[in-house]
Amino acid sequence: MTKAQRERLERAGWKIGTVGELFELTAAEEALLEAKVRLGAVVRTLRQRGRLSQAELAKRMGSSQPRVAKLENRDPEVSLDLQMKAIFASRPRAPAEFAALIRKWASPERASAARSPRAVQRVSVTRGPRRMAR
Repeated sequence: MTKAQRERLERAGWKIGTVGELFELTAAEEALLEAKVRLGAVVRTLRQRGRLSQAELAKRMGSSQPRVAKLENRDPEVSLDLQMKAIFASRPRAPAEFAALIRKWASPERASAARSPRAVQRVSVTRGPRRMAR
């Protein structure tokens, strides 16, 4: 959308925003939605780079060609695990690359960096009756 189109719509009373704002999503929910949308395009790209038809990819996944088509066309019923299965089936190195990413996220260096003095929050403690949150 161009700036002129946006201004024209706003003058007409339309409100412009993100899907997250419209549905009042948390940052984590919005990130998951964005990841699912992008993964559909990733699957198509990897399949085409590997010179695989949708039917060939489906066979590697143990699925069907229509499911691969739904996956690539961002059908909301397609699960994240099916998307990952398609990526792993279309790119032989994907499982090792994903495992490396998980190791990177779980590495002690990253955890200790998150606990640096700047990241420490101060907590005040008061005495008194303890209440349980509902």
